[in-house]
Amino acid sequence: MNITRSDRSSLALWWWTIDRYLLTSFFILMMFGILLVMASSQHLAENLNLPSHHFTIRHILYGLLSVPIIIFFSVLNERQIKIICILGITIITLLLLLILFDGEKIKGAQRWFFIGGLSFQPSEIGKPLYVVFNAWLLSLWVQKTQFPGWMWSIASIILISSLLLLQPDLGMTVVMMFTWGFQLFITGIPLIIIICLIMAFPIFMIFSYQHFHHVKIRIDNFIEGKTYQVSKSLQSFESGGFWGKGPGEGFYKKSLPDAHSDFVFAVTAEEYGALICSVIIIIYALIIIRSFYYTMRNNNLFFILAVSGLAFQLGFQSLIHMASNTDLIPTKGMTLPFLSYGGSSLLASAITAGIILALTKRSNPIDPLRKEIYDK
Repeated sequence: MNITRSDRSSLALWWWTIDRYLLTSFFILMMFGILLVMASSQHLAENLNLPSHHFTIRHILYGLLSVPIIIFFSVLNERQIKIICILGITIITLLLLLILFDGEKIKGAQRWFFIGGLSFQPSEIGKPLYVVFNAWLLSLWVQKTQFPGWMWSIASIILISSLLLLQPDLGMTVVMMFTWGFQLFITGIPLIIIICLIMAFPIFMIFSYQHFHHVKIRIDNFIEGKTYQVSKSLQSFESGGFWGKGPGEGFYKKSLPDAHSDFVFAVTAEEYGALICSVIIIIYALIIIRSFYYTMRNNNLFFILAVSGLAFQLGFQSLIHMASNTDLIPTKGMTLPFLSYGGSSLLASAITAGIILALTKRSNPIDPLRKEIYDK
């Protein structure tokens, strides 16, 4: 099918206004994700007496569902995105409350609903929705001083963080709070508030250490070097070297718990080597840098907060995953966006990608960068 610039169909308009570099980067990561889940999940499936490609097939189905989600969000305008995210985060907050009473507990954490044999983690979907919701609150606060956007922003992050800690899900809480703090910083709040927030984080971690048993165990094991998972992960990096052992040839993934989700970067290192790991890091970096470049050329505060917040969240979550896989921080069950197995995680990544693509379209009247690029 040939799409020309003179074509005025909806598909053609979408194709010529979308940032195709970002779109391509997202889909490359999704393709990598299928290969990595295929490589890392077969041994687990066999141990559970399931077909060897059970998790791979599921991941492909999640991927097929993610494509229309990306396209759906990417065709929306700013107003439509605001409405969907405000309604969405309201529903997710109610689900986070409900999950405390009716959720499924796995490995001591109550984070999932099970619907028809499929798990659903509301907090994953809530991540990108909250970024847009908070961008709306803070932009209204700056533009209309009579609207107490900062008070609603603080109240909302306290509410959501409290619900996440009750599950408990410290990793998700940290991602949400750091992204919230980043958006506050972008609004230009006084430096003293930033300093207070930075000083509050160690207090929060001390509180978590003292009141959450799993956090205490992970930090103690990290300090004492008693981390079975991370030792296997580091052996995967050492085994893979620069070029890797080849697809499906990894050995340590068989003894690495949650290799298809929490330690998928280690599987990448062993089978595809440091070279492909570097390529993946570069793709993430390109997405983040390109997203930030748009915000530098724009004066709309909501646009700046939403796009930079989503890009920061994507990068920060990726950094946590990679750092825990390489023993730089205590282990945390954090997925790698687009690459790790998990329907909720992949759908959340798709929503993130779709919103970034929507806000950076050339057709967006507040977006001078796209016009400048295409006019050349």
